[in-house]
Amino acid sequence: MFACSETCLTALGMAAGAALVAWAGWRENRWRKHHDMPLIPTTPVMFFGAVMALMALAHLLTLAGIHKP
Repeated sequence: MFACSETCLTALGMAAGAALVAWAGWRENRWRKHHDMPLIPTTPVMFFGAVMALMALAHLLTLAGIHKP
């Protein structure tokens, strides 16, 4: 079985957050026929992805040894 360290899991979380932001941005800006409303609202999804990516980035910086003075 593949053993993934804490750094690997945090990097995966950051990538997942960035992917959510990219997906929500794509869904928001794509062309729609007849002004169809999306089933999933993209603004909360984008916000959740951005918060997730920022928290993962802060965790990666902490794992790298960078601390607040």
